[in-house]
Amino acid sequence: IYDFLGYRADEIIGRTFFELLDSADKKKVSKKIDEISLSKKPFIDFEKTCIHKDGHKVYVSTSAIPIFDEKGNLQGFQGLEKDISKKVERQQEANAMEERLELALIGSNDGVWDWNIVDNSVYFSPRWKEMLGYSDEELVNEFVTWSDRIHPDDLDETWESIQKHLESTTAYYEGIHRLKHKNGNWVWILDRGKALYNSDGEATRMIGTHTDITEQKEKELKAIHQKQIIEQIHDSVISTDMDGVITGWNTGSEVLLEYSTDEAIGQHISMIYLTQDLEILGKNIATLIEKGEHYTSVSLVTKSKKLLFVDLSLSLLKDEKSIPIGMIGYAKDITKRKQAEDTLEQQARMVQMGEMLSMIAHQWRQPLNAISLTAANLKLKFDFNGYDLKTDKGLTQCSQELSQKLNAIEEYVTSLSTTIDDFRSFYRTDKEYTSKTFEDVVSKSLSIIKVSLLEDRIKLTKEYNSNAEMKMHENEIMQVILNIFKNAQDNFLEKRVKNPSIKIIIDGKKLSICDNAGGIPQNIFDQIFNPYFSTKTDKNGTGLGLYMSKTIIEEHHNAKLTAENLDGGACFSIEFI
Repeated sequence: IYDFLGYRADEIIGRTFFELLDSADKKKVSKKIDEISLSKKPFIDFEKTCIHKDGHKVYVSTSAIPIFDEKGNLQGFQGLEKDISKKVERQQEANAMEERLELALIGSNDGVWDWNIVDNSVYFSPRWKEMLGYSDEELVNEFVTWSDRIHPDDLDETWESIQKHLESTTAYYEGIHRLKHKNGNWVWILDRGKALYNSDGEATRMIGTHTDITEQKEKELKAIHQKQIIEQIHDSVISTDMDGVITGWNTGSEVLLEYSTDEAIGQHISMIYLTQDLEILGKNIATLIEKGEHYTSVSLVTKSKKLLFVDLSLSLLKDEKSIPIGMIGYAKDITKRKQAEDTLEQQARMVQMGEMLSMIAHQWRQPLNAISLTAANLKLKFDFNGYDLKTDKGLTQCSQELSQKLNAIEEYVTSLSTTIDDFRSFYRTDKEYTSKTFEDVVSKSLSIIKVSLLEDRIKLTKEYNSNAEMKMHENEIMQVILNIFKNAQDNFLEKRVKNPSIKIIIDGKKLSICDNAGGIPQNIFDQIFNPYFSTKTDKNGTGLGLYMSKTIIEEHHNAKLTAENLDGGACFSIEFI
């Protein structure tokens, strides 16, 4: 004892071993003595803590035989004590390490498994079981707890990876597999482990962790599925970074724009735009960044320099913190539709031009007749000596009448010229939006068609209750108004309506033009805005007027064109939002 407690023999003899014990162990030793007194049996490797002469603790293991007198009273012990301080310290370090590991695992939310390969015993931590929806008591710590719950499709591959590590083929084991949850769902597990080997290189123990990666895996699978869906879309889907450099290019883009994915990735999106459209590209990107999404129609150019028209839907790509990291565009080819619409519009414009020429003919008829009659009257007077040019009175009368007639002819010519200017103004090709009131465009429209309406004895009444201004393509709105007037006029003539009248109502941002021609038959009401649908019995109608009118109002102006039967006639309304 004096070797590992630091005492000489003379310092020990005569003292009780209780004096050498750590105070915390005195009760434990007393209890052990009481047990031996009753059992009268020797004991082996009883651990206790003693105090070294200099005050530090010494861990001691005692094996002894108790000595009793003839009455059975305990007299003492005879045995061996050895210093196990290093062993205890190593165990304490291991316990501390294990405690720190347990705390770290709790913090990381991982589950722990410990497989004793020699006897095939297994330990699963409470967190390991919790991942599968079980409490610690509900699952036994046996190998089948894991093997019975692994997905059948994952078992062979997982077991093969474990075996490779047990055979020292790999430095550690790592794999992903699915385990069945208590509720029947599959939990995706990232499984990692490390084996311990004996002196012969045989694996004797393997310790590892389970990490629940279900949410991550579901996101990965969702991303894969979304990519597969995008690849199956026939339309073009293109993604870029915030600088416009292409990062994604689906099969639909390859087919539509003729560039392969390898050719497109890394290039700037401007490669599929005409040089003159780059400013439009910049504006579209600016609108997208401001609003988060943008819908428009643009023209794109293919690798073979073919021009396409597409409907384009733009949106921002964002990271998990909702910070924009890129842009994605969905482009639908509308080239054929655009060409068809252009053809329809051209046909409608030609029809409108024919109708305008008819209106001009009405406008010109009266001035031309007046010019003709004036000229004929003058000629007749000169031919038949209607003026006595030999007298001052006759000369004066001739001069005055000639001046009057020429002034009248000049007014008639001015009227003709004004009609031509109105016609040319109506067919200007500019598409500038300007602020106009409905009264402005109705007045200009009536200046073109009013004479024709009055010749057919059509009464016009006006009810203007608003001077609100709206941004509009003036000539396009006039085209719609003139079409509604002309349809009403044709309807009056076809039905031989007595006392025909058209009422023009302006209320807020709504213009209504209503007639008294009997209204639209219910069986065709839903078809009146369809292309090529016409009710004109003389077969001169093209069926494009109302179709193009609806296109102009709803697509070019984001407004509404509606029709209803009201007060014995049809009422068409244009309403800006």
